[in-house]
Amino acid sequence: MKILHFSDTHLGYNDLDKVGPNGVNLREQDFYDSFKFVIDQALELNPDLIIHSGDFFHRPSPPNRPMIFALEQMNRLATANIPIVIIAGNHETPKTIYTSPILKAFKTIKNIHPIFGQGYQTFAFGDLVVHGLPHINDERVLLKEMDKIDPVSEKFNIILLHTSIGKRYIMEEFGEQLYPPERLELLNKFDYVALGHWHNYQKVKILDTAWYVGSTERMSDTEAGKDKGFCLFTLEKNKPVEPIFFPIPARPWMRFDIKKCEEKTVESIENELTELAKSNPHKDAIVSLYFHQIQNLQSIALTQRKLEMIFEEALQVHGKRIFALSDREHDTERWSNSGKSTKALLADFIREQTNDKADGLIEKARGYFDTWEKKRK
Repeated sequence: MKILHFSDTHLGYNDLDKVGPNGVNLREQDFYDSFKFVIDQALELNPDLIIHSGDFFHRPSPPNRPMIFALEQMNRLATANIPIVIIAGNHETPKTIYTSPILKAFKTIKNIHPIFGQGYQTFAFGDLVVHGLPHINDERVLLKEMDKIDPVSEKFNIILLHTSIGKRYIMEEFGEQLYPPERLELLNKFDYVALGHWHNYQKVKILDTAWYVGSTERMSDTEAGKDKGFCLFTLEKNKPVEPIFFPIPARPWMRFDIKKCEEKTVESIENELTELAKSNPHKDAIVSLYFHQIQNLQSIALTQRKLEMIFEEALQVHGKRIFALSDREHDTERWSNSGKSTKALLADFIREQTNDKADGLIEKARGYFDTWEKKRK
């Protein structure tokens, strides 16, 4: 039996405030393109089953566009008679009872089997039983549902989970969960553990047959340089599962670390950046530049405009400063003796660290301060 596994598609995600010729946010379109690539490949590979291990959507209540797109793609699978099982992840699970689970909309489409809400559920496909435990906000309910997990003897068993299997897979997101260590041994009774939540493709070493397939697009520079894709594997009697990873042509994200800036001149840092730009093709890529031990005057000189001119073919350049300790101590002393209010100090800091967006950020910060001061009164 041939199975295709993908996850963390985050339909509806957008970023960067850049719009394509079709009027859609470029980053939002990236996620649609990667998703469609998987469905196109699925129609060619013709698996017996597709499994999706959570965060199908980026939000519990996605706008019209990602919803319509998703329904169109699911209908393509239905027309091809390829069943798919989807579990809810932490991103699309409503935080309150007043929002209806979005995956419920898929129940109206043939061969689409969503698992959401507050319960563990199984679906049988001949000799295979697919077990799904969706994200559940209430830990007490979650543990009760975990008690129901029970692989069926004399059958192939796959379980879909959207969780962190060990602390190294925690992503520091709201609502994420760590799978209880004392319950891990049961997972070794499954032929395949299909994991979602962690965005990089990786076999989980503490389990026998567990894989994070990763996300279909990059969402931060922690994923820079990591392949995005999906897995295909075959279930056969008395044979171990060996997934084959298929990469997706996702938008590249590059990260460069400029070390010991305080020991360099601004000119030498610029030359280093220029050499990196020349030797690393970066057309339409997102580029993250980390400046380590940088001084305030260096930071001011290395403006956003200058970084964008050096990496002129990039879609976006993110300059991230890690300031030298001596400068931080100097700033603390300077600000503490300035006699200015906290609000004014924050405005000075924003002007120092940004360029073209300073006024908007300052206005937002003032709004937060005003709200906080009203609550104190």
